[in-house]
Order: sequence, then C-alpha cells, then structure tokens
Amino acid sequence: MALHSPISCPSCGVAIESVSAHIRSLLCPHCDNWVYLGNNGWAASGSFEHALDAPTFIQLGRSGKVEGRAFVVSGRTRLSYDRGYWDEWWLEFEDGQHQWLEEDDGRYRLHDAVADSIEIDNPQDARPGETLVVGGDNWFVTECIRAQVAGTEGALPAAVFPGEQVMCIDAIAQGQKYSIEASGHDVHITRSRVIAGDDFEWSS
Repeated sequence: MALHSPISCPSCGVAIESVSAHIRSLLCPHCDNWVYLGNNGWAASGSFEHALDAPTFIQLGRSGKVEGRAFVVSGRTRLSYDRGYWDEWWLEFEDGQHQWLEEDDGRYRLHDAVADSIEIDNPQDARPGETLVVGGDNWFVTECIRAQVAGTEGALPAAVFPGEQVMCIDAIAQGQKYSIEASGHDVHITRSRVIAGDDFEWSS
C-alpha cells in the first residue's frame, strides 16, 4: 500500500504516521480531531460528539480475506437517516486496491469504484421509480435516502465532515446495481454487489 511521508496534524501539530496516499480525511490519534485534505493542505474540521459503537465482527484495523484477497479495515463512516443508520467500511487490499464494504443489519455489499468524472443530471432531484441521467444513459432509481454523517473513525478516501448532508441513491443500469453518494460538490459512484458474511475470512 502506497504511503505518504508523515503529516502534521493541523490541530495539535503532532506527526501522524503511515497515511495511505489515497486518504483524504482521518482521525488524529493524538487529539481526536477529524482532519481533511483540502485545497490548501490539511485542515481540522472538529470532532464528532458521539463515539461509534461496534456491534459487528468488523473492527477498525482488523485484517481478513474476501474472494482470496487480503485486506485490512482502515476506516468507517456511519450515515444516519430517519429510520436508523448504516455503516460503510473502507477496506485497503494488499494489492493496492481498495473497496467500500456496506453493512446494514448483517447484510453486506461490496462496492467497486466507478469513474467520478461521469456526469449526473441533478442527483438531488432523484426519485424512486424514476430515471436519472448518468453519463448520458438512463438509470432506474430504486431508492433515495437523505442522510447525514453521524460518525467516522480511522482513515477515509474523501473529505468527510461532522453532520454533513449526503444524498444516497441506489439505481440499476444494464442489469447491474449502482450506488451514488452526493454531498456538496462531490459525487461518488460505485458498482455494488451482495456478498455473504461467510465469504469473509477474518484473522483471529
């Protein structure tokens, strides 16, 4: 996994070691402030009021294998909405690849990144049962949730802020399932697939 040189926390000034090259936000292990990489370098965005509980066997820093590929759990974000919450875990693989693992009440989906340069027409206006134009194609929208970032831990590939509003869209195109997360000016698209909990091999 490619690593940066140590960075200095913009809040407390202490060095943070071994930050992966694609990481854009993380929790400072020294002062517990969430810091992010912006246009002018690393900046602090404050702290989350509540610590995340960990009700599942997935734990930050734990290693395992899925589909024969070794990984370590590097980060987590919790998104809350009017009916509850779900967790998204950031997995870094030994081969330098990375994926999101979504977990909601014991159901799991792995997400493969799709180029963020694809144009989406007004994702904030998406509605279930309607189509959304993505890269010039019509995607059928199956679910839309307005959520907010309720908590984070570890390190993540995007700048994430406490309380940030996120539009989460599930859609189907060419027989495949996609997820779109839009917050501010950032829009991220992933191709998702269901995976069984038994398919994970965890280290002790």
